Amino acid sequence: MTGYAQQLAEQVGDAAVVGLGTSTRSGAETFAFVEEVTGLLLQRGFRAIAIRDNQRVGALYDQFVTGGIDSLEHVLPQAWGPWQTVEFRDALIRLRTLNQAQDDPVRVVGVGGSRVLVADYDRVLELSGNPERVRALFDVIRVAHANGEHVQRAMGVHPGTPFVELAREAEELVQGAGPEAEELAAAIVDHHARAVGAGYDAVKDDTETADRLLTWHQESGRRTVFWEGSAHVAAGYPLGARLRSRIEDDYRAVHVTFGSGVVAGARVPAPQPGSLEHDLLTSGTEYLVTEASGTPTRMRLISGLYDPARDAEHYYELASLKLNFDAVRFFPVVSPTTALRPAG
Repeated sequence: MTGYAQQLAEQVGDAAVVGLGTSTRSGAETFAFVEEVTGLLLQRGFRAIAIRDNQRVGALYDQFVTGGIDSLEHVLPQAWGPWQTVEFRDALIRLRTLNQAQDDPVRVVGVGGSRVLVADYDRVLELSGNPERVRALFDVIRVAHANGEHVQRAMGVHPGTPFVELAREAEELVQGAGPEAEELAAAIVDHHARAVGAGYDAVKDDTETADRLLTWHQESGRRTVFWEGSAHVAAGYPLGARLRSRIEDDYRAVHVTFGSGVVAGARVPAPQPGSLEHDLLTSGTEYLVTEASGTPTRMRLISGLYDPARDAEHYYELASLKLNFDAVRFFPVVSPTTALRPAG
């Protein structure tokens, strides 16, 4: 793997921000490649990793890798579901070890929109005397932090009532429990009101995420690697486009994708003819430096809503591969990442 990682690091290593996008958040090989390239970029002067996760969780990641706290035991349960893996945990541990050996530590920053932690629900219960009805409401809605409400609907496990309505009921029940409890309950309502399928504005969220990343980069002066999904780092889509428009060629984007395999419990079939992944698979290409082209390209993305039986619906159109990505790394087959807490 090192040869392609080294080639990529040399290709994008003079940028200020590099987006390493994956077509699935649940592939062991794709994650390992992102971590390996990141390590090589750190050797070239990059000093931060930005992750699309809760900003307060990001601060906890940062405290761990810089030695401020000694354990991830109470941190990773607060993480967004795709980050609750053995691979991500081990990457943070390796980053902490690296920092212990150098004077200028690599930092980690969460650039997501939410600032509500799973632990905030317990704090509201504690401050309000643990009322049974509030606890029951929170037990239903807190799971959305790991497995989004829209994903639960698609899987047929959603209870029916929008979570924001349940959050509002809980907020009313804790009125009078004190300013901290009321403030946290209001924040929980706001969190669920902005969820996908509720009041979520994808373009606004992507734009604000890009601006948080750029603010961090500019204020810290640290060259930054951004771990995200491919559609978000792509320079032709809102988040990546915002980064490209603000810092131009100082932003580079990479697409890390695959042909088939098992990810997130789904067996992903061979890619559809006419797609980028199909072309790479049939040509035997595992690394591609993109060239200027106005030819539209289809790429496949595996989200939490992926259904193998409807694989053809999980492809996105790119006006041009070059306008979106500087390079593509392709794995013919991938295996799944390992959940920290296996289902069941």
